[in-house]
Amino acid sequence: MREQQWILIDNYKRKIFVKTEIKKIILKGVVKNSDITNSLKYFTFYKKNKLTRFSSITRQVNRCFISGRPWYVLKISRMSRFQFRNESSFGNLP
Repeated sequence: MREQQWILIDNYKRKIFVKTEIKKIILKGVVKNSDITNSLKYFTFYKKNKLTRFSSITRQVNRCFISGRPWYVLKISRMSRFQFRNESSFGNLP
């Protein structure tokens, strides 16, 4: 039960990141532009700070998509080492 909640939260964070990634890049470019007035820079900086915390890439945690376990997750398969061992012993992995 708890594992399913973590998996849903992780999927939500990833969806929010993908949704706001382009917006964040554009706002960051406007803030760094030297040809724009200071008032517009402050406004875009304010809008950038109002984005959710989940819009950051550092808020995402690699979790096993089967068990929801956050530790020892293999990047290639997105499975924890225990799930990977079980699946390989049953012959489900190539």
